[in-house]
Amino acid sequence: MAKTSGKTSSNPRGRRPTAGGAKRNAPSPLTTLLGGLKDLMKVNFDNRRIPTLIGLALAACSLFACLALITFLFSGGSDQSLIYATRDGEAAAELGREAKNILGLPGARLADYLFNQLFGWGIVFALSYVVYLFAHLIWRPRIAPYRYITSFLINGFLLLWVSVAAAGLQSLFPSDSFLRWGGLRGEELFTYIYRGIGIAGLLGVLAFTLLIFAVTCSSRVLSAIQNPKVPKVPHVSVPRPEMGGFFSRLFSRKKRAEDPQSEEEDESYSQDEDAWRDEPPMPTDDEEMDVQEEDPTPYVVHTPPTTTTATTAQAAEAAPSATSFSRTTTSEPSDVPEMIVEEAPKDDLVEDGDRTAPEPLAPGIQLALYRKPTIDLLRDYEQGGTGIDMEEIEYNKQKIIDTLASFKMNVTPCKATVGPTVTLYEVIPESGIKVSRIKTMEDDIAMSLKSEGVRIIAPMPGLGTIGIEVPNSTPQTVSMRSILASRKYREQQEKMELPIGIGKTITNEPFIFDLTKMPHLLIAGATGQGKSVGLNALITSLLYSKRPEELKFVMVDPKMLEFSIYEEIERHFLAKLPDAERAIITDMTKVVATLNSLCIEMDNRYRLLQTAGRAVRNIREYNEQVRSGALKRIDGHEILPYIVLIVDEFADLMMTVGKEVEQPIARLAQKARAAGIHMVIATQRPSTDVITGLIKANFPARIAFKVFSMVDSRTVLDSPGANQLIGRGDMLFYQGKDMIRVQCAFMDTPETEAIVEYIAQQESTGSAYELPEYIPEGEENGAKGFNPNEKDSLFDEVARMVVQTQVGSTSNIQRKFNIGYNRAGRLMDQLEGAGIVGVQEGSKPREVYIKDQATLEQLLQKLS
Repeated sequence: MAKTSGKTSSNPRGRRPTAGGAKRNAPSPLTTLLGGLKDLMKVNFDNRRIPTLIGLALAACSLFACLALITFLFSGGSDQSLIYATRDGEAAAELGREAKNILGLPGARLADYLFNQLFGWGIVFALSYVVYLFAHLIWRPRIAPYRYITSFLINGFLLLWVSVAAAGLQSLFPSDSFLRWGGLRGEELFTYIYRGIGIAGLLGVLAFTLLIFAVTCSSRVLSAIQNPKVPKVPHVSVPRPEMGGFFSRLFSRKKRAEDPQSEEEDESYSQDEDAWRDEPPMPTDDEEMDVQEEDPTPYVVHTPPTTTTATTAQAAEAAPSATSFSRTTTSEPSDVPEMIVEEAPKDDLVEDGDRTAPEPLAPGIQLALYRKPTIDLLRDYEQGGTGIDMEEIEYNKQKIIDTLASFKMNVTPCKATVGPTVTLYEVIPESGIKVSRIKTMEDDIAMSLKSEGVRIIAPMPGLGTIGIEVPNSTPQTVSMRSILASRKYREQQEKMELPIGIGKTITNEPFIFDLTKMPHLLIAGATGQGKSVGLNALITSLLYSKRPEELKFVMVDPKMLEFSIYEEIERHFLAKLPDAERAIITDMTKVVATLNSLCIEMDNRYRLLQTAGRAVRNIREYNEQVRSGALKRIDGHEILPYIVLIVDEFADLMMTVGKEVEQPIARLAQKARAAGIHMVIATQRPSTDVITGLIKANFPARIAFKVFSMVDSRTVLDSPGANQLIGRGDMLFYQGKDMIRVQCAFMDTPETEAIVEYIAQQESTGSAYELPEYIPEGEENGAKGFNPNEKDSLFDEVARMVVQTQVGSTSNIQRKFNIGYNRAGRLMDQLEGAGIVGVQEGSKPREVYIKDQATLEQLLQKLS
């Protein structure tokens, strides 16, 4: 009761006012329903569901109408009696007969109504407008609304004109056909005009309306009417009055003396006067055609003037190269600027030669039967590529101009270069506009274009323009086949030591670089943006250009799956440690030993280059000396293969091993170039704790795929840009100069499997390339044991030679017995384990403990 009284006192009138207030504040069901319908309509318009449904409905209607009309035209009028029978109510035998129209009796009625009752042959333009509607509603949603009105007016005029003309022709040439050429409506309109102005007036109306329509729609017709071609007649020179010529020359000299600045105008006037006196014959039509054929030009888009005449003149001065691409006429000066649209050149492919024929082998090559992979193993993804979409280019160009103009930055478009995935628009700003202001407009332009990945290059290197890169709505896939089969790659393959074709530039040219000139490469990018595909393209390019004797790979694969496909070519192109089971390193604890082993290999190669003489400064010169015979194999010299270290995920390596891996990588990056050892390191986390300053300083060449922050872009490229890429293989290549935007070539897994299988079936060296054995510092000074079961076949002979010469040197063993450094090192370790020589002391020869041959023979008998 207390609670009840409390409620009553707080609200003396009960709950009615509260309920009434709630009803007044709550929306009505009709308002809720209308709001829901409005939201639903907005969602459907945003995802283009409603326009697509309307387009599909129009497509169905146009398809049914076309089928009915086509079969109606070829039916020979057999369905007319059936149509008239049903129209007049006759239900006799005619109704029992089956119609020949593909849609039956309804189709015959529809076709008869569209053709005979409406506009005859003019109905074709009505159907074409319906096709235009559904095609643009479904596939061209960005078209301006006025285009629909323009298309409606054009097709409407042609419909009426063709209907009247066809009705007039049928009246002049009557026939017994069941078809009304102009339809009932066309005949009525023809009759109305004919009765009013007669046949001559009718022909005049038809001719002049068609001419007006052509002038409205075609610029060529307009220019032909404005500047009609006069028949060319031989020129007859007419003598001018001498008195007038005298006074004109007198006044021109007096004016030149008073105003020196007008000398150029007087010179041009005198040239015109001379031309009037003795005009050369005008070129014939054949000569004009020859000139046009010799100077092919790309598309030229007329753009509305957005700047002053001074800006246009400045654009012509700043971009002189554009004048070579535009076709202008001196007889018709125009102030309207032109934008040249250049399509990327087509691929210049070279046919693959006969791989079954024996190749000319260079001296020192061991595998005479080895054949490089053929181009047929690669797929071509660019066969369905489309041409230039002028509507898209015009739309993007106008959006760029309008967006910059809204911020009071007027620009003049001068050129558009269409690439496989990106189009480069070059614009020239009006005088007084800072380039840095336009540089900050990337996000605004991207929002107006409804596109991501818009990048502004301000200014363009070597040009007086500003470049705006806009992704294409339908990008093309760049195939690896188009890169490796290109003429440019074949030409560079002979000039470069390690040619790598990784993709195409914005101008559709294959992008090829030499890894030995880098000399090391850093690749970074977010997950799923194309790093692994780029590494596969890099490896494939090297496999197509080098033989097994010339190239070896050391692959580090923390993911354990990316490089496993290359295990089958271990005996051809892979290198590993002597005790390693697999050539591809997936255990991160063995990476440190591998990197240190590469450091030992680097030091050994430098010692070998040092013994070769002063003329040898790098591995290329050393191999040339070996091939020429200046350095002989009997002295321990043989061709040294290039070694490419590839690390797929460096961030995981740094997390697992830490700083232990940074020191050998820094040593290799600083010194390994001349020894023929190069590194390619990829990471998806380009932070400063992964790409340290020591590593970054020694990797001048970098490739950046799409990253998600500007900080990561600055870490990789020292500048923003990688965060504005569009992904899917879109990358920036940087080598201390200008950044180059490249679309990486796509390599699918079946292509890689086919290449690996082809190489695996070829002749091989028998085993993987063995790297030197690495012994950690804590185990170096330990006593080495001797295992008689592992004794080398040359152990006894080497022991006798060492005791006889009293020189314990690995290089001496190499030269005397013509063996490699790895085997000589193992023999030296066995001699140390047997107690014949002492431990290693730096670069000095080891001490020989046994001084005479008799003691050695006794020791050899015990060891056997």
